[in-house]
Amino acid sequence: MLTFKKIELSDKSVLNSYLLKEQTNLFTYNFEVLWLWRNVFDFQYAICLENNILFIKTYTNGTHYFLFPIGSKNIRKCVELVLENATQFDSKPILGQITPENKLLLEDLFPNKFSFEANRNEFEYLYLSERLCSLSGKKLQSKRNNINFLKKNYNWSIETISEKNINECFDFSSIWDKSLHADFIENEAFYEALNAYKSLSLDTLVLRLNGKIEAISMGCSLNENVYLILFEKANPNIRGAYSLINKEFCCKYCSRYKYINRAEDAGIEGLRRAKLSYYPDILQEVYIAKCK
Repeated sequence: MLTFKKIELSDKSVLNSYLLKEQTNLFTYNFEVLWLWRNVFDFQYAICLENNILFIKTYTNGTHYFLFPIGSKNIRKCVELVLENATQFDSKPILGQITPENKLLLEDLFPNKFSFEANRNEFEYLYLSERLCSLSGKKLQSKRNNINFLKKNYNWSIETISEKNINECFDFSSIWDKSLHADFIENEAFYEALNAYKSLSLDTLVLRLNGKIEAISMGCSLNENVYLILFEKANPNIRGAYSLINKEFCCKYCSRYKYINRAEDAGIEGLRRAKLSYYPDILQEVYIAKCK
């Protein structure tokens, strides 16, 4: 049986040797995500050296989930190894984050072995980077209006997170959490990112309005085609704060990528509405596969 272990910063190079070869749209196949959310979702990994396969599992809401394995083109062997090792945790293994393409593969290789359930709360939102950078078109007119309003009524500036402003960033986030989302699932991961922005080499941006921090965004590359927005927090009481930090961040870091992944909405109504308001070019479907 494989031995699964917690993800540590020192694992970055070995995990990236597998993850960066995966040309996937899914944000879970990213070291920064796995490390930042390692405590929230109990992400763990194991490597089968004999077959050169990376396995990742998570434990959430009392259930173990296994991601689609990485590293080998022998999909049948990969899945067989997942099922064999998953039984040490659950008699009926569950595979999560299954794309439509991998769903078809599983149905073809293992007829009548799995039942599939679409997981809408985990569908990921992808946008053409050129659209988020330019905000062109009638559909995004309201975003441009919000930005114009903010620029007209506030003195604004942008900067990256540094030792000079890190304490202000913590203070802003604490106020945001307490007043808006005290139980927001990403809060712990966000503070991890603030503490480790240097060691993770995260891209960061801070928006100041009239000298005060009113928005923060952080992200990183997912692969050569997709950029991943990890976090975005802004004062919702200031019209245009979200729109401006989004546009400025995309222009600064994302223009060389084809797509920008803004992750899932976790079933949160306000978050879903906000992500849909940018009209995603791809709503990446994912499924849960349960052994029958």
